[in-house]
This record gives sequence, structure tokens and C-alpha cells, in this order.
Amino acid sequence: MNKFLPRLALLAFVGASLPGMAAQAQMTLPGASASSQGLAAPADGAAAGSDGIAAVVGDQVITQYDLRLRAEDTLARLAREQPGAPQPPMSQVRAQVLQQMIDEYALAEYAEQSGLQVSDDTLQRAVAQVASSNHLDVTQLHAKVVAQGMGWKDFEGQIRREILIQRLRQRDVVAKVSVTDQEVDDYLSHMRSLQGQVAPSEQLHLAQIFVPIPEHASAQVVAQARQIIDAAASALRQGRRFAVVAQQFSGGPEATHGGDLGTRPAGEWPDLFVNAVRNLQPGQVSEVIRSPAGFHILELVGRQHAAQTQQTAMQAEVREIVLNADGDSARRAAVHELVSVRRAVLAGEVSFAAKAKEISQDLSTAAQGGSLGWVLPGQLPAALDGALDNLNPGQISEPLVLPGRVVLLQLVDRREHPLGPGQERAVVRSELLQRKAEKNFQDLVRDVRERTYVRIPGDDS
Repeated sequence: MNKFLPRLALLAFVGASLPGMAAQAQMTLPGASASSQGLAAPADGAAAGSDGIAAVVGDQVITQYDLRLRAEDTLARLAREQPGAPQPPMSQVRAQVLQQMIDEYALAEYAEQSGLQVSDDTLQRAVAQVASSNHLDVTQLHAKVVAQGMGWKDFEGQIRREILIQRLRQRDVVAKVSVTDQEVDDYLSHMRSLQGQVAPSEQLHLAQIFVPIPEHASAQVVAQARQIIDAAASALRQGRRFAVVAQQFSGGPEATHGGDLGTRPAGEWPDLFVNAVRNLQPGQVSEVIRSPAGFHILELVGRQHAAQTQQTAMQAEVREIVLNADGDSARRAAVHELVSVRRAVLAGEVSFAAKAKEISQDLSTAAQGGSLGWVLPGQLPAALDGALDNLNPGQISEPLVLPGRVVLLQLVDRREHPLGPGQERAVVRSELLQRKAEKNFQDLVRDVRERTYVRIPGDDS
């Protein structure tokens, strides 16, 4: 199942030379090309801003140098993922990367203004985690970053921004979404209604060329978008590869990946998409379709029939430490104590299980060293589910504030496990929570972007 922001970047720049990190290290924020945002993209050279500024975002500056590094990394990643494929022009990549960077800077600034902070201790632990995940120590990581032309302070600054964004998403989105039993029933009913058309468990791998249309767009803007999508359709009819056309014409965030949207069960794709590809064979493309968001052309990259798909879900073995906390002062004290516990466990001074037995106030799990056993997605509160998504086995969450309590989680292990009778409801609930969180986060990004001062040198709009 695809997630909008499963794990934040740590860092796309370093990913060019540290492939072990690149798979989990590409920040993807919602946004379109510069033209769809109504902003002029800077030209390839530094002449786009004689002062070396690519954009001013609130009180922050994105330099032409930083933009170039990020854009070059994107092209390098494309070359690794699609060896031999034609590369999109640098001007297009720069335009898309600039929009992503503007969103990133705006979100991080908003997070700080709303009270979120990243301590130096947290930052250094994150740096150490990046180094360790790439089989380096911090000194070696420092040398690698500097050798690629990025200042160490800039590197730490991006990690700090990404931690801020992750915490903002957790606080303002994940912790606030919920799914009712009726919504689960409606989803299951919808999946059953697709039987005989495209089986809801059939896996569909799709790619798209997407030309967005802003809300309340004028007829002229719609006509311009139609011209772009028609040009893309014409290029496809002339035999050009879908991925190449997507890189050239698409305004979606997945454009730099050749428009690849990934693989999902048919029941998790919009009905509009399923209907458009129902009669297609792998490698074929749909006609132009219109959604509330804009124009689309879809490619059915592949499909796996339901008979080949075993109903399984990823389970997580989890431990917890719970401190009861009613009122602001109690919450602050609980967070402070669990921060200290987390630091001690990571330093090897005490085991998580021993500390859970000692201080956890959830009596049902404390005696078992905080063990929650193996849990499916959707069986824990949304805030805890969301935190687990960002952990690898052996890692520990930051303290998570829930109504009346503060929780520290340790992910012990993960496994793919067949679903038992009735367990599909928990998995459906988790999927719906993730969809809501993704949509709400995209809404938050757009709202923050609209309220943030952005200036691009040379843009007269």
C-alpha cells in the first residue's frame, strides 16, 4: 500500500552516493510543475537570479547552488532507476524540485512557528542514524557530504527540517484522523460490488501523465491544460515511451519517476482509474480522462490476478511504555521522562523491556515488559500506527502524546502474516486512515504554501 510520506528524506542529496539510503530517502511533497503553481521556473544557469537566490520562502532562502545540487541528484537517481532511458530536461527537473523545496521550507517554518522544535540532541541522533543506516560513522558521513559539495550545516539543516515536517504531520494530521465502523463497512461493500468487473484484490500497477487544473480555474486555464494533455497523447500515439512522455509533460510529483504510481489492489484505486484500465492489457494506455484534479492518461504497467494474491498483511511486534498524564504539566513531565528513557535505551544502559516493567503504568502490558505482541495495521490508535510506520525493527519512537497518556513505542520486528477471519477489517481501517492522513496532509501543505510568502527572482506574476 502506497503512503504519501512513509518516511522523510534523510537526504535526497546524499542518496546520490549512498544508495542504501536513497530507497527510503526521497522527500515527496505534493506539488506540481512551476507552471501549474503559477510561478515562473528559473532558468538552468545562475542567471535566473543574479544574487544566487532561487527562491525566498518566508524568512528563508533557497540558493541556486542548493537547487542545482538537489536537481542533479534527482537526475542521478533517475539514471540509476531507469538506465538507458532518455533524461528529462534539466529545466523541467529544476522546476519540479524547486516546488518541492519551497513546500519543504514552508512546512518546516510553519512547524517552528506553531511550537515544534528539534533539540540538538535529537538532531545528532538523527545524523548518527543516517550514518549507521549507510554503514558509516559520523566522521565518514561528514566527509562524504563535504566531498559532494554540500556544507555540513546545510546537511544538518535539511535533516532538522525533515524532522520538523514529520512531527508536524504526526501532530496535525495523523493524530487527528479517525475511521468509523460505517466507513469500513462501506469500503468492504464497495470492494464486493467490484466483483465481476475488476476483482478488488487484483493488483494493478499504474502510471500516469497528469496535467493539474487549479480549483476554480478559468476556461482559458482549462483549455491550456487540455492542449498539454493532448500533446502528450499525440506523443504516445507516435510511439514514444510512456515514462519519457510523463517526464516531459506530467505535472504530478511522480513525473520524475516516469509517472509511476506504484501497485495497489484494484479496490484501493479510484473508480475512475479502474474503469479506465479495465479492458487494457499491460503496456497499453487509456484515453484522456478528466477528474476534479485535472486531466490524466493512465498506463496499465501490469496486473496480478486475485488468484495469485494471498491475503496477507504486515504485522508488527511492539513494546510500549505508558505514562498517565492529565494536564499540561503532567504531559510535559511524562514527555521529559520518556525522552530520558529513550536516550538510555539507545545508549545501551537499560533494556526497553526492563524499563517498561519498572515504570509503565499500563498494567496489562507492563508485566510482560511492555509487550503488545503482534499487531496488525489499524489495531492501534492512529497516532501509534503512524509512528510505527516510520520505524525499522529495533528502533524507538519519540514520546507520543495521546489523550490522558504519553507513550513510547519500540518496534521489535515485522513479518508478513496471513489474515485470519475478520482481520481484514483492521487492515481496511488502517488503509482508510492512511488515505485520510494523506489527503489531509496534502491539504495542509497547500494551506501552508498559500499563507507563506514566496518570491522567485524573475517571476513577475
